[in-house]
Amino acid sequence: MKLLTKLKPSTFNQRRKRFFNLIIFYTSYVWFKSFSGSVLIPHYHHQGILQKQMIIGDVLYFLSAITVNLLLRKIYSRKSWQLSLIISMISILLIANIKTIQQYYLSNLVVGSTIVFFYVIYNISHFKLTPKHRTGLSSAIFFSLAPMVSLVAPMLAGFIANFNYLYIWILSTCFFIISFLQSNRQYNFEVKYKISFKEVKPTLVFIILQSLWEPLIVTVIPIFSLFFIQSPLYFGVYMSYLSLMSIIANLTLGKLTDKLQKRIIFLYPLTITMALATFLFPQALTKISWWLIITGVIQFCAPLFWNLTTSMFIDTTKDIETGFVTRELILSTGRMISIILIAVNFYFQPKPTYIFYYLGFIMLLFPATLFLHTKITKRYNYL
Repeated sequence: MKLLTKLKPSTFNQRRKRFFNLIIFYTSYVWFKSFSGSVLIPHYHHQGILQKQMIIGDVLYFLSAITVNLLLRKIYSRKSWQLSLIISMISILLIANIKTIQQYYLSNLVVGSTIVFFYVIYNISHFKLTPKHRTGLSSAIFFSLAPMVSLVAPMLAGFIANFNYLYIWILSTCFFIISFLQSNRQYNFEVKYKISFKEVKPTLVFIILQSLWEPLIVTVIPIFSLFFIQSPLYFGVYMSYLSLMSIIANLTLGKLTDKLQKRIIFLYPLTITMALATFLFPQALTKISWWLIITGVIQFCAPLFWNLTTSMFIDTTKDIETGFVTRELILSTGRMISIILIAVNFYFQPKPTYIFYYLGFIMLLFPATLFLHTKITKRYNYL
């Protein structure tokens, strides 16, 4: 990847090396998390954890992220990444053999902090090493790596877990060690945690809408899949199928967006398609074939949606550190609010459907607000 062209050769090579090392570390981290986490939902199910309780666990997960984001003042990147890895490993030990529901809730409460300790710091590092004119490409690399890893890791984990989950915990420990060793090779810098809503003002509404809708992917799709799939092997295959949809999207739609200077135009068909697919989820819950098609459509659109919205955010943010810290606080808060609503809906319906009309409406507001800001009020000019 080409970095700042005005840099001296020595500085250019140094930044390029740091970026390469960062990508290797990120890949090792995603592999560790994907392998250890992709078949946890059927594991929870077989350990007697109900879907309602899993949703409450997700609430605690994001509550933890919000709390850490508000309390943390400053931290060094390497320490933060290593802390994230250690916490992830502790959470695995907590859920390997679940005796009480409190043990499960504690695991979620602990591991939720890794959103802040890993992803906030990683985003800052990744895009600080990226020049402004390469934001789209760098964002595409970022959002392509996870689906590529998740094409293999869940299927492998499902195959192994089908024999014995003990091998999942053993191999996860090995992958943890590999990723931890990679963290020692990363450039170490200090990050100050400062929250400023003014810094994210141009994209504030879009971040809020994204945060309120995203539980469809982080909570609904994995947990509601238990209505159709309980086997760790088939669950792993299903997770790999969703990743395949993401890879196909990146290969096809990614090339189309690169040819246009105004990439924002793709957000209109993407978000409208995602909204319509969200409204169809009640139908998806009636038959597994519908479930595979509709969740596949969502997973096809989501990576490019994240790519474009991240590029929009970075292009309008002057202070990346403050911007990412503030953005993550908003994302975690919005996600937690919608997950609480999903939990409430679960208590009124054995197979919740009302929540999808709310989530679909939230996503419809995205293109409407985008049109309002760019064509009506003309307050901002994105991408």
